[in-house]
Amino acid sequence: MSLPWVRLDSNVYAHDKILWLVAQRDGWRAYGVYTFALAYSGGQATDGFIPGHVLPVLQGTDRIAQLLVDAGLWKQAKGGWNIHNWDQRQELAIVTAAKKEGARLGGLKRSCVMHHGPECGCWEQKGAEILPLNRRSSG
Repeated sequence: MSLPWVRLDSNVYAHDKILWLVAQRDGWRAYGVYTFALAYSGGQATDGFIPGHVLPVLQGTDRIAQLLVDAGLWKQAKGGWNIHNWDQRQELAIVTAAKKEGARLGGLKRSCVMHHGPECGCWEQKGAEILPLNRRSSG
């Protein structure tokens, strides 16, 4: 499940890795690719993995990727790169999925209680369609 947002520290402009990166030739471009990669990974629920074939979509090149590796912002991985410390700074896809499932079940429970009464419990059947009593089939 994708994240609706990713975290970006408000002091990112002063981080030593970023300061080193932007001082390099094409460093600002690499910084842009880094932020695009954060958004891509959050939106695609890759938990910080950037596949090699996605690099051009993020406006990156092999040279830009190497700058990000040299800066310590990315780590080389099989088939692409991993964003450094993703699991410590961003919400993992499994956590997002659990939150969404909890919200879904909460909605089913509220609907069940509202339309069927507190003793019904049909919401506990995952995937059960909750319909108001006057619309339920009697079969």
